[in-house]
Formats: sequence, C-alpha cells, structure tokens
Amino acid sequence: MEQRSQEAPRPVEVTIRRFELSDVDSMTDWASDLLDKPREPSFIRDFVFRHPWFRAICLAGVDRHVGSVSVTPTGDPRRAELGYVLARAHWGKGVATAAVKRTVATVFDEMEGLERLEALVDVANTASQHVLEKAGFRREAVLPKYRVIKGAVKDIVMFSFLITDPLVDCTSASTRQSSSKKPERQKSLTMEQRNRETPRAVEVTLRPFEISDVDAMMVWASDPQVAAVCRWDVYESTEHVLAFIRDVMLPHPWSRAICLAGEDWPVGAVSVTPTGDPCRAELGYVLARAHWGKGVATAAVKRTVATVFDEMEGLERVEAVVDVANPASQRVLEKAGFTKEAVLRKYGAIKGVVKDMVMFSFINTDPFVE
Repeated sequence: MEQRSQEAPRPVEVTIRRFELSDVDSMTDWASDLLDKPREPSFIRDFVFRHPWFRAICLAGVDRHVGSVSVTPTGDPRRAELGYVLARAHWGKGVATAAVKRTVATVFDEMEGLERLEALVDVANTASQHVLEKAGFRREAVLPKYRVIKGAVKDIVMFSFLITDPLVDCTSASTRQSSSKKPERQKSLTMEQRNRETPRAVEVTLRPFEISDVDAMMVWASDPQVAAVCRWDVYESTEHVLAFIRDVMLPHPWSRAICLAGEDWPVGAVSVTPTGDPCRAELGYVLARAHWGKGVATAAVKRTVATVFDEMEGLERVEAVVDVANPASQRVLEKAGFTKEAVLRKYGAIKGVVKDMVMFSFINTDPFVE
C-alpha cells in the first residue's frame, strides 16, 4: 500500500469502438491463449458481430486494439455482466481501468432498460478486482462455488455498478473497509435471530408432481396473497394450472411437491433450477397460505438440500435470491442452514418493479440442519 501511494497516477486514455474483420491480426496479441488462431476470423464474424455490446479497446490516438470489453445481457433485461480481456503487454498500466470507466459511462445509454452492471471475478484474481474498484464498482460479496472456470469450481467475488452510481476514479480505502465489515455485522444479527427462535417439529415429504395434483396446486396458484410474493401472476383457471404442471413442472430437472408427513395432498412446491454453471442451481419454493408460519417451508428446504446434491450431478452450490422486503422467506433460508452472503443492488424484477435482492447459499460441504 505504501509503494502504491508513492506512485504517481498514470493519465491513461482509451477509446472503445466496434470490431471489424480487419482486427483479426491484432486480436492474436491477446486471444492466442483463448482461441485457436484459424478460428479467429470466424470468432469475430460469428460471435463478436452478433453480440449486443462487444467493443475493441484502443489506446487514444491508435486504432490497433489491445483488448476487448463486453456487456452481456442476463435473463433479466435490467442487468448485464461485464467482461474484459487485455493484451499482456498492457497489464498494470491503467488501460483496463480506463476501458471499464468508459464502458460504464456509455453503456447505460446504449442498452435500453439496463440498470445494473455486474462483474464476477475469481477470488484469486486480485488484479481484476483492483480494476473494478478503481472504476467505481462496489464489491458486494464473495460467492462460494459460484462458477466453473476451465473445469475448476471457483469462489467468485461479485461487483456491481448501478445506473445511479457516480462515475468515480477509485473506491476509497475507507469505503472498502466499511463494505468488508458489513457482512460480518449481518451474520451476527442473523445468529441472534436464530437463538431467539423456537424450533418447530414439522415433518414433510417431497415427491414428483403428477397431473392429478392440479386441484391442490390451484389452492395456492389462485391466491393473490401468495402470488404477491412470487414472480408469476395469479392463475385464474384449472386449465392454466394443468398446462403449467404438464409443460413446466413435469419436464423440470428437479421440481417437487411439498406434502405434510402422512399425506399425499401437495401444500406447496420446491424447485432447484440449473444455471449456466453446472456447479450451481437456484432454489425456489411456494407454499399455500394456510401453512405459512408453521415451519413447513423450512422443513421442505431442509429436505431439499439433504437430497438434491446426490440427485443433480456436479451440483456444489444451491443459491436463493430473495426480495429484501420479504423477511419471512429470508428467515426460512436462515433456519434451513443457508448463509446470507450479500444484498445485491437492483438485481431482480418482481411484477415489473426492480428490487434489491438478498443472496443466500448452501454449498455441498455445509452441515445439514436437523
């Protein structure tokens, strides 16, 4: 830190522009480790040109590019993922930071509806983390076993930049220190909550859905209060519920009906949906209102994590993303042994409203809660 303080900041200027087929030669300076050389022209033509936001990084006054930066849409149109790569000769010179700054200064105007830009970085890649911090990104959380990189499951650091964030030169040391302490304080609070809660002896079973479950599912699918905390709208007919069971639930890789012990009538549903990374999947659940606050959801989530790692090949992390305004669902996850990792700003949309979301996780090495 003392050495960095003594170094004078380098005024680096870059431009970012669209790629051209003639860029194939300069791409060899940084892409030779990523692509086979004969594939490079087709990579530009078939991937780069079709990408919604993929730019060449050039030093100011020079048209030969030295790297690339991309902003890739996610399943939510309000957020996208930042990625960048730079020729090794330009590492450590402020070029990457300048390119990321220029990206956030323009991309929100160029991608309609974008409100959150996020970056996922290997915990071992401290240089890339410094780039994001200096470009004004906020470090939100370390997400265990979140992504597969070249066949290895990695812990990942999540960074974000919102449309409302100021364009700054660098995140101050005091800000980073405050951010790093926040999860510890949150963890302490949740432990106090756990100690005050009285465990409920509830038993449930999980089983695959059947077409004959349509009437049971209609009980919660048609309830406006249940739908209010979910992404879907109220189902108004058994025909729509029947179609959902047939077209979504039955083909789903891991979707189960929640039944009270000794009964076969479903009172809710729990699912574990694969993501783009084979090592992780997302948990979702819904419960009929008559069974809220009785420990049924917690029991179902406990049973899910006790079995799903054996049933989904390669799975190492189950994550759940919950609206910050839904404390009941957060308590369910905490009581089931999930770890509260971070609040992710403007991360998801519910009923068309962009929400801050709380990220929870349970990894395959975590102890099961009885």
